[in-house]
Amino acid sequence: MKKPFKTDLLKYYLIDCDTGTPSLGQKIRLWIENNGLHCVAIYRLGQLSQRLLNKNKLLGFPFHLLFKILSVFMATVYHSHIYADIGPGFYIGHVGCIYIGPCDIGDNFTATHNVTIGVGHSRSTEGIPKIGHNVWIGTGSVISGAITVGNGVTISNGTMLSRSVPDGCLVGGNPGRVIMREYDNRELLVFPPQG
Repeated sequence: MKKPFKTDLLKYYLIDCDTGTPSLGQKIRLWIENNGLHCVAIYRLGQLSQRLLNKNKLLGFPFHLLFKILSVFMATVYHSHIYADIGPGFYIGHVGCIYIGPCDIGDNFTATHNVTIGVGHSRSTEGIPKIGHNVWIGTGSVISGAITVGNGVTISNGTMLSRSVPDGCLVGGNPGRVIMREYDNRELLVFPPQG
């Protein structure tokens, strides 16, 4: 079974420490200084607290209360709100003004600041997005509506996307459109081992 936070943490180590086995000093510095890691840790605590609440309300309540307090901190200080179901390997490159609504997002997902993923309200796009594995979303992008973003998609900075995108594309513009097919985003993403 995948352990999402362990995979998230390994991705942070690989990106921010340039190694999967950082020294204790590197780990301490990362945990103190990296606001993106703080948000991902709070998000994963929320998932854990919900699982514990579902098993035993008495056992889960303290964790859920802690999560609620830290969620307010995350929203107030980091201006980040995360409600989605996100797979292992979640990385936030830069924190600030991030809203990820209640949608499904695959493994190895990276987002940067000023990203919004939410509900489309027009008749043609009403609903929530579904985002595949190995997706990178750049600064200032908005993804909305009942669309599918395929595996290995890269969404350029400032993109306004409200239509589905097939696997392996580079997307950009307003409105968002495919700029390049068979785009290799491996240099943007780090692929932590799964286990």
